[in-house]
Amino acid sequence: MNLTRFIFLYLSLSIAQVLTAQDSGIIQGGSNDGNSYGSASSYGVAVSENYILKTSDVVELQVYQETDLAKAVRIEGDGTVALALIGKVKLAGMTVAEAQSLVTDLYNRDYLVDPQVSLQIVEFAPKFVHVLGMVGNPGKVPMPPDSDLTLIDAISQSRGVTRLGNARKVRIKRNDGSKPFDVDYDEIRRGEAKDIILKEGDTITVPERII
Repeated sequence: MNLTRFIFLYLSLSIAQVLTAQDSGIIQGGSNDGNSYGSASSYGVAVSENYILKTSDVVELQVYQETDLAKAVRIEGDGTVALALIGKVKLAGMTVAEAQSLVTDLYNRDYLVDPQVSLQIVEFAPKFVHVLGMVGNPGKVPMPPDSDLTLIDAISQSRGVTRLGNARKVRIKRNDGSKPFDVDYDEIRRGEAKDIILKEGDTITVPERII
């Protein structure tokens, strides 16, 4: 093989490898700053557009044909995220649809022409209730991000009331300053009373049965 043919084949192979890497996403543009949670993954969590964004949720932003603007970022304590070009934007308290519309308007106003913005949830802010007392596994019980957690669900995830527990006088204490109240868990379990929908931060205590 002569030298010219060898060089031609070498260059052809190198170009093919670069194109393959670009197609598979190995070569990525853009940069991260201190507010970035990570590189945009384009894999969000399936959630309704009416889901209300909260502090500590992680959102992913994608702008069609603007790869430098792709970013996954956690909503900060003040409810804002820092986005390229437009700076800090308050998203907490807005639905996913409202937040996407707001970011689209901000980019459209001064920076891009008719931007196609996609905003989705990458990770939900953690929410818990506490189940204490006479249950099989007392401690924190995580709440689903976009559905209700009931008293039956929480106690079941705590491995149920033990044989020493008084299921007829389960106490629920809330963080809203309201007075704690007692419920008959046995009646709820039998379907004779309505199940209780729990709120973030609730403390459920199953007392010991007096023998």
